[in-house]
Amino acid sequence: MKISAFQIKHYRSIIDSGECFLSPDHITSLIGQNESGKTSVLEALKSFYDGSITDDVLRSDLTFPEITCTFKLDKDKTLGSYLDLAILPVELRPVIETKDQVSITRKWLNSRNNIITIAEVEIIDFYKTLEENRLASADKIFASIPDLMQKTEASTREAQISENEVSSLHNEMIRIGNKIEELKRAISRSKNQEITLTAKQDIIKAEAELPAIEQELKGKQKLLEEKKNKVQEFSLKLRMCRQFSDQSLRFNNVRNEIKTVSEQIREGEFRLKISRSDRETRTINKNLDLLKESMSRLKMELQRLETEISKSMKIADKILSGMELNEAEHEAFSECEIESGYATPEMLGNSLWKHIPMFEFFEDFSSLLPNKIDLDDLLYENIHAEGYKAARNFLFVAGLNADFFREENHRILKQKIENLNTEITVDFQDYWRQSVGKDDKIRINFELEHYDNSQPEKSGKPYLEFWIKDKQERLYPKQRSRGVRWFLSFYLELKATAKSNTVDRIMLIDEPGLSLHARAQEDVLKVFEDLRQNLQIIYSTHSPNLIDLKKLYRIIAVQRAKDSDETSETIILDSRSLNEASADTLSPVYALMGTRLNERQFVFPKNNFIVEDAVTFHYMEAMSMLYGFDLPVHFIPASGADVIPTLANLLYGWKVSFGLVMMDNQSGNRVSELMKNTMFFTNGSTKKLILVNGIYTVEDLFSTIDFKRFILKQRVGITIRNSEYIESNKLSRIVLVSDFHSKIKEENLHFTDFDAETRQNFTNLFNLIRNAIEKV
Repeated sequence: MKISAFQIKHYRSIIDSGECFLSPDHITSLIGQNESGKTSVLEALKSFYDGSITDDVLRSDLTFPEITCTFKLDKDKTLGSYLDLAILPVELRPVIETKDQVSITRKWLNSRNNIITIAEVEIIDFYKTLEENRLASADKIFASIPDLMQKTEASTREAQISENEVSSLHNEMIRIGNKIEELKRAISRSKNQEITLTAKQDIIKAEAELPAIEQELKGKQKLLEEKKNKVQEFSLKLRMCRQFSDQSLRFNNVRNEIKTVSEQIREGEFRLKISRSDRETRTINKNLDLLKESMSRLKMELQRLETEISKSMKIADKILSGMELNEAEHEAFSECEIESGYATPEMLGNSLWKHIPMFEFFEDFSSLLPNKIDLDDLLYENIHAEGYKAARNFLFVAGLNADFFREENHRILKQKIENLNTEITVDFQDYWRQSVGKDDKIRINFELEHYDNSQPEKSGKPYLEFWIKDKQERLYPKQRSRGVRWFLSFYLELKATAKSNTVDRIMLIDEPGLSLHARAQEDVLKVFEDLRQNLQIIYSTHSPNLIDLKKLYRIIAVQRAKDSDETSETIILDSRSLNEASADTLSPVYALMGTRLNERQFVFPKNNFIVEDAVTFHYMEAMSMLYGFDLPVHFIPASGADVIPTLANLLYGWKVSFGLVMMDNQSGNRVSELMKNTMFFTNGSTKKLILVNGIYTVEDLFSTIDFKRFILKQRVGITIRNSEYIESNKLSRIVLVSDFHSKIKEENLHFTDFDAETRQNFTNLFNLIRNAIEKV
């Protein structure tokens, strides 16, 4: 995996960096003024990897950091190559199998605890939907309880009324039955015909009443059964909802207990640190043991409740939807069993974590090469030995191991060491191009020696001795300048890290080469260039010598939201947003452009033409070269139209012949009028002033098609001038001209590669310049 972007939230002065994209060629430089937050970016990335923060990174509102890194997956691999699809919900598998990058977030819950989660939008949205559905179900259940209580009470009352009615009808039937029986007995006892006849008539009348009562009773019984079913239905729903509610309450109580115990443990650990007596320490430790046992039990209880809540919620939700209890329980248990096998976002994040690159902060590896070190300290990895890291890196770069020093033939061993010294020196000199004097380049040597009797406890034991030589002197590393020692340590660390390419690595380097000469800083950049295939490098710098003007896509600008307020939040702008960076933030870029310009002669006896700015200069230089301008012409960049009169006065004072090339914009027209009314018409002498009519900035000399193809390198619809498009989209003119120069070199462009409109515009301009040359 390779890191491709990051987003930092709530880390020192950074509230939210937004997604910042790193350079695709593995070298990214952070530029900005002091206190802008460059180091905070590097330290945030380190915190992302090692999970540690200190109180000084917390913001005043005490929000805890959240850092996300996006990684490009290895070639021909998708996210499915890194995850077990069996632990993913079926709906997510198509997404996982097609993704070629992944974002991972580390979020701090407090200063000590944090969680790692996958941060892919589709995946997070899926789990969010699940959580939203869960919360919706929980809300539905909680909201149902009062209504179910009312319905249960009402249906119970109605059932009771129905039951009373059934009982009344049943009693009426019993009364009539008893009456009939009594009448029959009366008939059997009576001798009176009239009484017998009357009794028989009463029996017939009573029996006639029975069918209607019996029919009504059946109806009432059926209604009673329905109402009892309703009571059972509402009671069951209420019982299941209350069960979920009670479990949720218990869950929250246990979670609060865990929080309380956790605070008690932290308090106990703090008291333990400041404890001043053994007795107090023993008491605190005893209490801590009890608290930790309690914490363990509470966590187990919480886990059990979480499982039970999930099941009871599903059962209650299904029953509320009208499902029978047995069926609801069966489906709920089945769903919970399936979901229990699914990975959470945290599990996915931790599963991916083992595949991410190692983040290494160069400050942590700042050990300088020692004068000497015991061989045993190296072979047995005594990390506390002075200079251990640098010496270890030296041996690793040299390809040495313990077997090398087991060579018994002393002459052969010496010869091998001499050969290695030559190899290491040659390789080091490829990077360190500085000389002592005119042409004396330093050499790196090591020798295997043995202690003599002056140190009896080590007598006869081997040690390595290091030298940094030149023609004049043979000096220990500590006798050399800080710059040489730093560069050697830096070279060994990066070379060893790149050589140990068993895992992807990201080097975080804060202000490399501060103690180096400007040319030596360029050597640092060369080390980066040569090792970038094996390492990703992110570094902060103020130095223009550590920036490649032709690769401004490597730059991330770091600045304060308010230039004058060092307490305002940090704004981070990647190469796509450099146009929003302040001039002070981009000063290394401007300085670099000035440095490069100063390396060549600009002012010549004749054929000099002042142009408005460095961007115009670079376009004019490039296009005159492609055009094949056959006369010597020398463009001189001003630092803006308003500076042109001052520059013109200097050239005029130096009696240097010159002309002006001005674009047809407000500042260009204003300066043109000023110059016409001053030196260009002094004493009737006409010097040449070229105003490029209809061209607002130099980018407008390109056709829209060529502007999109060679400068924007995008297929977009443009219905306005190129200069308007740049301004309205807040594009960086510096970045665009830098990319244009790179494209010329990479694609070996020719003037004929441009379309007719572009060629005609530049041809007309160069004809004007040609005509002016004889008059300048």
